[in-house]
Amino acid sequence: MNTLADQVVEFTISLVRALHRVGQFDPAKANFPRVRARLWKELGRLQRTQPEIGYVVGPPAVVGGPPETWVDGTSPQRVELRRIVGPSVGGAFVLQLLEFMQHRGLLALAFLRGLTEPEWNDFLEIASAPSVGKNPADEGRRLARAVLDKKITHVAVVCDAEQPQVQPEIPWQVRTAYARLLRDLRAEVGTGPVSPQKLLEQSERFATGMGYSYFRKFDVLKAMLFHIQIVDKLLHENPAMRQVHALDILVHGLPVLSLHGTTNLIFKESGSATEPPPEPAAQVLRAIAERLLTMPPSRQVDETLRAMCRRRIVPIARLPVDLQEWVLAETWVETLRANSGAEPPRGSAESKPVRILQKAARYAFTQHLPVQATGILERIKTVDAKAVPAVFDVPTVEAVLAEFPEGANEKRGLLALLQQGGDSAADSTASVLVTAEHKVREEALWILTQMKEAGVAAALRALDQDIESEEAAHLLLTCATGKAPESAAAAFIRQLKHKSPRVRRDALTALASANQAAANPHVAEALADSDESVRIRALLLCAASGVGDEQVIPRAIQIVSKDARGAPPQVVRAAIEVVIRRREAGALPLPDAQEALCRLATPIGFFGRLFGQTTQPAAVLVTAIGAIGRLGTDRAKNLLVRLGHSKDPDVAQAAQRELEHKGTRSPLSPMSSLDVAGRKSFSGD
Repeated sequence: MNTLADQVVEFTISLVRALHRVGQFDPAKANFPRVRARLWKELGRLQRTQPEIGYVVGPPAVVGGPPETWVDGTSPQRVELRRIVGPSVGGAFVLQLLEFMQHRGLLALAFLRGLTEPEWNDFLEIASAPSVGKNPADEGRRLARAVLDKKITHVAVVCDAEQPQVQPEIPWQVRTAYARLLRDLRAEVGTGPVSPQKLLEQSERFATGMGYSYFRKFDVLKAMLFHIQIVDKLLHENPAMRQVHALDILVHGLPVLSLHGTTNLIFKESGSATEPPPEPAAQVLRAIAERLLTMPPSRQVDETLRAMCRRRIVPIARLPVDLQEWVLAETWVETLRANSGAEPPRGSAESKPVRILQKAARYAFTQHLPVQATGILERIKTVDAKAVPAVFDVPTVEAVLAEFPEGANEKRGLLALLQQGGDSAADSTASVLVTAEHKVREEALWILTQMKEAGVAAALRALDQDIESEEAAHLLLTCATGKAPESAAAAFIRQLKHKSPRVRRDALTALASANQAAANPHVAEALADSDESVRIRALLLCAASGVGDEQVIPRAIQIVSKDARGAPPQVVRAAIEVVIRRREAGALPLPDAQEALCRLATPIGFFGRLFGQTTQPAAVLVTAIGAIGRLGTDRAKNLLVRLGHSKDPDVAQAAQRELEHKGTRSPLSPMSSLDVAGRKSFSGD
């Protein structure tokens, strides 16, 4: 099964065949365990790639036409089965599936990822049992009751005849969900006396069975919550259930993500940010607020409760003190837009004025109101100057950087504000750089660089922890390279273990620039790195600054004189740079350098070709010729004369150019060209 469509096709074919071949699922047959296990395997393979899979028989798309079969769980939206498998393939089994589901009176058949093998086996035994009645609706009710008796909560099976009679404009998915919820509640009450509190304790099971895949479809979920009084009306026909409110059960049992998504959708449609929405939206929001008030604090929960308070859904007195201060601060900042002289609110007896000012400053930053933010910061300084850095926490800095200004003056103004936060603002900026998207990371790097010592220190503190993102680690190393003190070696050494070769290269460079003594053993160890670009970087660092001389120079001589024909050309070129530059720096004796370079560049003779030796690439020879020309010995000159007659024009031209120097040498050229070439060739930078 290579594609999603293939998976859906194969699983559906297996399902249809299994459900139609009732004899195969006779527990008395010898092959019953094998066939059941094969179908479970097919289900498992499909569910490994998708959160859930559901077959739903919906109303016809065309009036008077046949119902449509849909597959849920294959995308964010419900998809018609024929669109996934194609009309030619779909015709082979879609009608069979539709026929079976209509014959059994089933409206929906859905399998969640969390479905267990015992639940699946129980369901197969129920669904494959021979029909006991001729009426499809009766048969559907029998199957539904059997599923409930087995407590198979992960399989949603809803019978058409059990749908409540509701207004025609209500979506059919909502009617399906109501049918499931009503049946589950009635079945629970049928087992004996139950209290509303006991039903609330099981609300998660009811919500899961009711809306197995609707949790991520906020418009459908909103419709469920808006029309839930339909379920209440039907429930209250039973005297034992008159104290039960379906809205409370549903809100109590839904995942928090669904509640936040539905709340945001209602807020978006309501328009006003200060007035409550009309009913039934206000009733739904009040029920959601009751659930959120019982939950532990989190950023998302707190923001939703604050929004509900501003829209008069929740009285401010019911909020915790911290959220009360947020609401007061946000309201004051909005007032400052029109009246810059408005005084800050005092809050309750448990509130502190400085905390309200801090929250107001954060809110002004997140709303991109620099004038108001500056004024509030000045107020904080008059109350408690030490409280200013706490304003620049990670969420605040992240919101500021998310909409970074384009103009140079605006950037400088924002930088001046952030610098008031000192180390706290720098640490928050570094944290944002680690977790944010690419554009925000670039802006955070600019801020850290402009903060100078404080920015470098924050980058080092961030590097002294595990960072998975290659880009984040690279940017932090860029900020710290060449500016870090010797004590920063530990942070760079930590990044030498990063899985990205690019980060290991950058960390090696930063370590060598900060603390050469600490870098010596690590540069030598980098010569055994699995990535060629890291090995090249280690050689070039030694050539440029002498870091790791004692270990790197012998290895470079070995590469040049013995291993050149087996090593990658760029590695050989970097080793040549080590030999000639360390020779001219006095760290390598002339005879050793001459022996290595001349052995590399000497043309292959008759016996060498006989034994299969190959000539070095022209790029390697040109680099070696430039180094040999700087030796100035008779052996080097004689070798250049021989190379001047090479058949390769590049090699011959390089040799002639060195001979024309006649002993005069200019300073060594920078190694940037070789370094850049190595990075482009091996890392894709």
